[in-house]
Amino acid sequence: MFRNIVLLLCMFFSVASKAEQNLTLWYSHQDNSFINLLVDEFKKENNINISLVQFDPEKIKAEILLGAQYGGLPDLVIFPSDFVGLHRLMKLSRIPEDWFLSDISPSAKSTAFADRKYWGIPVIQGNNLLLYYNKKLVSKPARSWESLLASKQQYIDKNILPIGWNYQDMYYFIPFLSAFNGWPITDNQISLNTPEMVAALKYYRDLAKQKVVDEQCHYTCSQADFVQGKEAYAINGDWAYQDLKNTMGEN
Repeated sequence: MFRNIVLLLCMFFSVASKAEQNLTLWYSHQDNSFINLLVDEFKKENNINISLVQFDPEKIKAEILLGAQYGGLPDLVIFPSDFVGLHRLMKLSRIPEDWFLSDISPSAKSTAFADRKYWGIPVIQGNNLLLYYNKKLVSKPARSWESLLASKQQYIDKNILPIGWNYQDMYYFIPFLSAFNGWPITDNQISLNTPEMVAALKYYRDLAKQKVVDEQCHYTCSQADFVQGKEAYAINGDWAYQDLKNTMGEN
């Protein structure tokens, strides 16, 4: 229920410079070591400098859209594949099919495909949503929502939020929808008015009403609260693991 998969893509913009000497890369991936590895390998093979600009995960979409509207887009960007649907608004350049390596699976390639064209190249597969817990606050981690809800009061009494995540981001809602056997697309058409959607939304809303999760807490807020011991559990991506490890250690 806590798991979802997104593919990060490396995209070329229609305003990309000729880039004989310099390229600018935007990204929001929290594991800097991975990005630096990619850049270092590229620099070894090419006499081109890469300027890196990192954004908060919740802000990069807006920054790209603003850049496309008012100017100032980078040459490349790494972002989740669900952004591909905005390729017109983001002014993305089409990727020639012969740029793909032969070992990239068809399913991975399909995540970059829209309107009969490819708009990116897969560079990371995974990006699963995970359930984290703070060992200082949780002795026996919950294995179901029923278990977590049964233990919520012990945390609330200590002014600790039972669990936190980026509540208002639809990406975090989708696992709840799938848990009720729903999905937002049917036969390639958006399909929202379903009994499964109604049941998932009611359950999702009820968690906020019970003060199990703070509905106003966004991505940065939730991660900060978890690190500071204000949340017992957190839903976050595997991309956040290294940050959490660096700040919380074995907890």
